[in-house]
Amino acid sequence: MSQDIQYGAGSTATGNLPLLLDFYSPNLPCTSPRPTVIFVHGGGFTGGSRKGANVEAIAQELAARGINLASIQYRLQGNLPQISSEFADFESDFQALVTTQPPERITAFVAAVEDTVRALRWTQDNASQFCIDRDRLGIWGSSAGAYTVLHTAYSLDEYAIQRPAIRVVVDYWGGLFRDSDLETNEAPVFVLHGTSDATVAYSEAIQLTDRAASVGTPFTLYSIIGGGHDFVGSGFFEVKVDGQSLAAKTATFVAEHLRDGGTPVYERREATR
Repeated sequence: MSQDIQYGAGSTATGNLPLLLDFYSPNLPCTSPRPTVIFVHGGGFTGGSRKGANVEAIAQELAARGINLASIQYRLQGNLPQISSEFADFESDFQALVTTQPPERITAFVAAVEDTVRALRWTQDNASQFCIDRDRLGIWGSSAGAYTVLHTAYSLDEYAIQRPAIRVVVDYWGGLFRDSDLETNEAPVFVLHGTSDATVAYSEAIQLTDRAASVGTPFTLYSIIGGGHDFVGSGFFEVKVDGQSLAAKTATFVAEHLRDGGTPVYERREATR
């Protein structure tokens, strides 16, 4: 693992904040560029960390499948982020759309999306140094990070915000503020959500996957019966499906989309917390 790599700087009310990532890769020589996943942590856009046992577990499963993981820091509400002109219309629309959250929280959400796009662009500029295949990218997020990656994948086209093509998306306990943003021919999505999630309602997963079904976007939905929110509440470290961990099952889904000739499986599964 390479730690504390600066992938950019984000504007705040007090100046530019260095944005850092930790980069995990298979412990093998780089003989050809590798698929790479950007991981975006949760924390309600007010906290959270790019580090932890959950990130290690995900990175290990991806590395076993020949895939890099970049776990990113991004601007939080307390950083007082300032949004660039490129994302100004996006922020304006979502401020008007999401009235159940304070405006400063929505600004932080937009900053997280902007920083994730910045990290995706970083993969293009640093592909040779970090053994990254520019054309085989995925994004994986949890909670606030899941909201971030879903909107990064599905909500930016109408704003003409350019970012590298995304082949696969992972949504752990998140949702879309505007489900209609998910359209035909979008990247497939893996959705994991607990039926007893008291932070982000399970109905968010149903609405998202219903929308995916209606437009023909491939998806997998894992419903954790009795599962709550986050890596502890959901049973991420304990629940098994077909004798495999949730990290392994998700990583396989990702790998099948990022390798040439992959054969992904799309399914609805239930597991008990």
